[in-house]
Amino acid sequence: MKLLTGISRVLVGCLFIFSGFIKANDPIGFSYKLTEYYSIFGTGFLQHGEVFQAMLICVIEIVLGVCVLIGTRMKLSSWLLLLMIIFFTFLTGFTAISNWFYENPDHSRTQWFANLLNFNPRELYYMKDCGCFGDFVKLTPWQSFLKDLILLVLIVIIFIRRNHIRAFFAKILQTNLIIFFALLSAFFTTYCYMYTPAFNFLYWDKGNNVIEYMEEIPDEKAYLFVYEKDGQHFTFDMNNLPSDPSYTFVDRFDSITKPGVPAMIHDFHVSNELGDDITMEVLQSPAYQLFIVAYDLNEARVKSFTKFNETAEAFQSAGFKIYAFTSTPPEKVEEFRHEHQLAYPFGQMDRTALKSIIRSNPGFILMKEGVVVEYWSARNVPTMKNIEKEMERYDKKLAKQKP
Repeated sequence: MKLLTGISRVLVGCLFIFSGFIKANDPIGFSYKLTEYYSIFGTGFLQHGEVFQAMLICVIEIVLGVCVLIGTRMKLSSWLLLLMIIFFTFLTGFTAISNWFYENPDHSRTQWFANLLNFNPRELYYMKDCGCFGDFVKLTPWQSFLKDLILLVLIVIIFIRRNHIRAFFAKILQTNLIIFFALLSAFFTTYCYMYTPAFNFLYWDKGNNVIEYMEEIPDEKAYLFVYEKDGQHFTFDMNNLPSDPSYTFVDRFDSITKPGVPAMIHDFHVSNELGDDITMEVLQSPAYQLFIVAYDLNEARVKSFTKFNETAEAFQSAGFKIYAFTSTPPEKVEEFRHEHQLAYPFGQMDRTALKSIIRSNPGFILMKEGVVVEYWSARNVPTMKNIEKEMERYDKKLAKQKP
C-alpha cells in the first residue's frame, strides 16, 4: 500500500503541476473555457472575472501538486484534491455524455433520457475539448472523463492514506516552498495575462505559415462499380471493369481509400465594409503588412490604439498596409475610428476566430506572405523601430534560405 500511495502521489502531483502550468501560461484561453462551461450550466452569475478565476485555479493546482509531492499539509491538500477531482469529473462526464446524446440523437438510449429529463438532444451544446491542458494537448470530453476517473482513483488512495504520508522536509522549508511556488505561479500567470503566453501553442505563432494551416487535404477516393452476374453482385474499380457482356451494371459508389486532413485554421474569413471577402488578399500580399486584432472594440485597451497612431502613420508612409479585424458592428467601428483618429481600414471577422489568433485585445501581428513574423500585445505596442528591426531580421532569414 505504501508503494501504491507513493506512485499515486507522484502521478497526481506531477499532473496537477503540469495542468496548472499549461493553463497558467494561457489564462485568457482558460477563461474562455470557463465561460463556455458557465453557459452550459446556466451559471451566469459566475460570468464575471473569469480571468481572475482562471488564474486562481492555476495557482491552486500547482500548489496542490507541490504539496502532494513533498507530502505537506496532507489533510487539507487531500480534501481539496478530492473535492476538485469530483467537481472536474462531474464536468467532463456531463459534457462527454451530452456530446454522445448530440451525436446520436435518434438512439433509443438518447430518446429515453430525453423524455425522462425533457431535453432536445439536437439543441445540446457540443464541446470539442475540455481545456484541461489548454491548446498544448487537446483532449475530447471522453478522454478527459477517463483521465479524471483515473485521477479520482489515485486521489482516493491518497485521501485514505493521508495520515500516513510524511513530509520530506522540515516544516519551515515546507512553508517556504508553498509560498515560493504560489508566488512564482501567480507571477507567471499574471505576466502571461498582461502580455501574451510565454509559450504560444496557437496556430498564429511566430514563423507559422497561416495559409498552409488553412489548406485542407481532401479524402482520397476510389470509384467502385457494382455489377450483377448469375444473381451475384461483384465490385470492380475503374481499371478492372468487366468486358463480359453477361455482367449487368447495378450501381456505383465512392470508397475512401485514405482519409483527408481538415484545415487546422478553418474560420479565418475577413470581409471589408462592403461585405466582400478579402481573406486571401490580406494574407497573400508579398509586402509586409500589419494586422491589428481586436475581437471587441468595447472591451479593447483604447490606449494601445492611440499609442500606435504614430507608428501606423510611419508604417503606412513607408508603403506598407495595415488591416484591423474586429467583430464589432460596422457602425460602431466607424464611431471608434473617428473618435480615435485611426487611419486604416477595419475588416469584419467572427469573434471566436479573432480570440484564437492572439490573446490580446488589441494584438498587433507583423505578416509577410501569410507568415507570422512577430506579434505584440496591447501592453507592448510596437514602435516603427521595433517593426523595422523585425523586418530586417526576417529579410536576413529569407536571404539565407535562398539557394
